[in-house]
Amino acid sequence: MSKNNSFLFLGLFFSFAVLAVDLPAKILFTDVTEELSFQPGTGRASWGDLDNDGWPDVVVGGRVWKNLDGRSFQRFTISSGMEAYTGPSVIADFNGDGHLDIYMIDRGGSLWLGHGDGSFSLGQAELNPAAAIQAAAAVDFDNDGWLDLYVANYEIWDKNTDYPDIMLRNQLGRLALQWTAPPEKQMRGRGVCCCDFNADGKMDIYVSNYRLMPNFLWLNQGNWSLLDKARKYNCAGSERKTAKFKNGSGIEYFSSGHSIGSLWADFNNDGFFDLFVGNFSHPPTYQDRPQLLLNGGPKKNYHFLDYSRQAAIPWQESYGSPAAADINNDGYLDIFYTTCYKGDTGRLFINQGDWPALTDSVAPGTPLFSGSPLFLDAGADCGIKSVQTVQNAFADFDNDGKMDLLTGGRLYRNMESAGHWLLLKLQGRKPNTSAIGAVVCVSAGQKKYYRQLESNTGNGNQNDLRLHFGLGNYSGTLDLEICWQDGEKTKVQTQSDQFLLLAQPLQK
Repeated sequence: MSKNNSFLFLGLFFSFAVLAVDLPAKILFTDVTEELSFQPGTGRASWGDLDNDGWPDVVVGGRVWKNLDGRSFQRFTISSGMEAYTGPSVIADFNGDGHLDIYMIDRGGSLWLGHGDGSFSLGQAELNPAAAIQAAAAVDFDNDGWLDLYVANYEIWDKNTDYPDIMLRNQLGRLALQWTAPPEKQMRGRGVCCCDFNADGKMDIYVSNYRLMPNFLWLNQGNWSLLDKARKYNCAGSERKTAKFKNGSGIEYFSSGHSIGSLWADFNNDGFFDLFVGNFSHPPTYQDRPQLLLNGGPKKNYHFLDYSRQAAIPWQESYGSPAAADINNDGYLDIFYTTCYKGDTGRLFINQGDWPALTDSVAPGTPLFSGSPLFLDAGADCGIKSVQTVQNAFADFDNDGKMDLLTGGRLYRNMESAGHWLLLKLQGRKPNTSAIGAVVCVSAGQKKYYRQLESNTGNGNQNDLRLHFGLGNYSGTLDLEICWQDGEKTKVQTQSDQFLLLAQPLQK
């Protein structure tokens, strides 16, 4: 059914009939952790199909859990030594052999090469000199097809010590130190996420910095040149002049937020990727609250517009790590947001989908329109038990077209989603076989939905590498346009309620 004969349509794995019914008022999850013999622990979670069997597996704190056809999870025996690492991980094909690998970020970082059968061997990665590391993300920064790595380095708080971020360049499967942040940009990073937000064909990087430090938006200039343009694009934070601080290296900065993790997502379905900045904040008002920053697109030179008030995310002191997915299959991305302190509660915020046209105002906190909140709290009845955690990652672990959630050491099955859907796995051309950086537009009648394939979200977590699209009540023909990370575009037609594997053409 391809519109482009060079596009390789690898197949249909699953197809389910979904009745076109009204979307439910309540979103209900069921805790299936014990039912599935699952003991993941509460470390950061990364989802990925490590054995190419069509079912997403998950890595938590160096432990690999194999998904047994959505019926249970089995812990792999890792004789290679990976379980000695307890920190976050990044899943991607780093050596271009078609099998997913794992980069463990703690203890200086290590690369574990997957063999497609659940076994791993130690690869080559230059040691990260930082003593405290929070997150990393895979990104083809130089457009050579090989996935590089940005690592957000953190702090030793009681010694007032911090470390500059680094980038590791992928040299034919070996990760070598390429770039170190300059002294004036030595902040305390807790999250990193990547996106070509300005559609110039080069991947850019957003870093969530803690201790009220301004965040980074590293614009990719080519030739391994990075320029922090967060202030110019209105996404550094408020930088209030009423409160000034110094980092461990004596660099002065004005108060912004305690950003723990952020994410890219097209919340209003306009084709431009927005930012949700996950700020922890104590009561003083000079500390930034969570921010929803909409991408103004080419009409606004891709500057971000502050819609935080309209998002109506209620303040809690200890917000942690956010993650986004279309929970109710209505075509709009929702947010689950964890908390870290006892007494605060993790919240599921449902995107209401009634998005107005963007205005010209870009002043932080300025009301841009009047009307109903853009997100509504699903409340305690959603079925997700609130615990203090930064573990937060979505995947459709049972391949039923509904996004499930791993958070706080518990796996929650999505029980109440209505609406049609599409679940898409992309296979890129070697060496970027995991297709990280690709963007897909799904046209469903008069509506369009956009997703980016990325490797990290929030504070060191990773969602399912497959792209999920909720389609609401639409069940007709779907037109897909895939923009691969190398800029090549291909098109295909398909139907809703399917799990598809699509591969990039072998030849340009």
